[in-house]
Formats: sequence, C-alpha cells, structure tokens
Amino acid sequence: MTNLEKRVAKMEQAGADVDLKSMSDEELRAYAAKCPSGSSEMYAAVLALVGRRPSAFPVVHDDPERPWARKQG
Repeated sequence: MTNLEKRVAKMEQAGADVDLKSMSDEELRAYAAKCPSGSSEMYAAVLALVGRRPSAFPVVHDDPERPWARKQG
C-alpha cells in the first residue's frame, strides 16, 4: 500500500466514525476546522451546524409587512 493510499484510508476511517448529530456546536466547528478545506466532511459539518439554526427568511409568502416576499403572478 502506498503512502497516499494509507492517508486516504486513514481519512475515510476518521470520517466514518463521526456522528455529527450528537456533537455540540463547538465540536462541529472544531471538526470542520480540522477537515481539509473543501472536503465533503467539512461541508457536512458546516451544513449540520447551519441546519440547527432557524431560517432568517420569512416563511409566509403573503406577509403584508414584507411586500417583497409576495408571490408575483
């Protein structure tokens, strides 16, 4: 096994043992920071963290206080 194959196997094993749902926000941030930039593991951690927050966008499409949110049609 080459050095590259060993590194890839090690990274795959490290990613397989992670339970993102059970991590705290700080643990998710630390995990995302240690993952290679642009990797699927990093994006999974960031999306898990962002998914815990409520949306800032209005849910009601015809809210009279937000005319820009109304459906055009």
